Amino acid sequence: MSLRLFRAAWLLPLLLIASCETTSPASSITSAPNQKFEQHTCTIRNVDATLASRMRCGTVRVPRDYARPDGPRFALSVVVIQSEQKSELPDPVVYINGGPGEPITVYAAAQAKRPYAFGRGPVLIDQRGTGDSEPRICPTMDRKLLDVTLSLGADGGVSAADARRAAFDACRREALARGIDLSTFGTRVTADDFESVRRALNIVRWNLYGESYGTDVAMTLAALHPATVRSLVLDSIYPPDPRPSRATSVAAARRAFFALCDSDPNCFAAAGGLARAYDEAKAQLAREPLTLTPPPGSKWSNERFVLTAAAFELVVANLLYYRNAYPTVPLVIMWAKNGAREPLASVTAKLYEAALTRQVATNAAVECRDRPHFRDATPASDDIFARTELTGLCDTWAPLGPLMVASSRRLTIATRTSHRTSCKRACSNSRRASLAT
Repeated sequence: MSLRLFRAAWLLPLLLIASCETTSPASSITSAPNQKFEQHTCTIRNVDATLASRMRCGTVRVPRDYARPDGPRFALSVVVIQSEQKSELPDPVVYINGGPGEPITVYAAAQAKRPYAFGRGPVLIDQRGTGDSEPRICPTMDRKLLDVTLSLGADGGVSAADARRAAFDACRREALARGIDLSTFGTRVTADDFESVRRALNIVRWNLYGESYGTDVAMTLAALHPATVRSLVLDSIYPPDPRPSRATSVAAARRAFFALCDSDPNCFAAAGGLARAYDEAKAQLAREPLTLTPPPGSKWSNERFVLTAAAFELVVANLLYYRNAYPTVPLVIMWAKNGAREPLASVTAKLYEAALTRQVATNAAVECRDRPHFRDATPASDDIFARTELTGLCDTWAPLGPLMVASSRRLTIATRTSHRTSCKRACSNSRRASLAT
């Protein structure tokens, strides 16, 4: 997942003009039976009566393998939200979230309050293998895959890497034993799933809003089904291979945030700036890691967590991914520098709980099909971001999938953006704010 530093408060629609310069396989949906939207009672949290009246919840059953349209199916979770305006336009906004592996329908209450476009409500789809959509690839291994990945930040040795590889191999064996074909994942499959949902909802054209990994899905949909796309927004693009390393993306985001914060005395005013404080905190943790105890009620699986310099890098990188966490970043850096265990434990526990919503196995299932570079050998590197990538894990997971459409086609896009982020909004109140739950 690529990091985003700023997310526009509102992006005007982008006019999409797609031109195909290479021959690229079309969508697999050529003979699939007609899909239906099977409506059921909404069970979404934090939904009051007013919001509930605007929501339709249900499932759409799609072929597990689009090469066998009459074969077994997976049920995808779908939430359709009516706009707040009385006159509903026929072309809704489908919000395609990041990951891969992140849920979205669980956040339908928050999405319903977000005005994407006048008279156009959002359509939310849990991608195959995420949230309430089938399948769960290896349900007994969900937390284990997360824990062995995080252990690389605390340990980082050969034993930790071997344990991670063993956990992913066990997940793969469990999936195969349950009859799950890991070659039926990937961005093209996800795009076909979205096209199936569009047909089931009888939508002629819709507006695509892709964020982070969702930009890959949006570009693929636009390339394969241009007649169904009215407009396209790409927010925080996660480019297809070859893409910059995660370490490169994180370093760029960190530098930009530190410069922004240093420009506002309400954000950080210590001598040397935030970058210096960050480096000093890392050096302090390299000399003396902090042992953190999970706060009461935490979903942390271990009795303690060792915050090393590498683990600290992961914590800060993940905070930079969430705009509402920006005010917490300077605090976390100073807490680490000064050895403040209790607030660090609270922030780290909340990040862990947020990570539990992500299906790590689904992330691997999609990325291993999409990205050739993950089949390279694991790099001999002290870089925590390189160590926690999927490199070295994908070679036995599933065959490499077809070339991503965004790699083989050129999309000519007339861009119009409206950025309303300011340093004052991003950084103010950093001394008293905490990570939002």
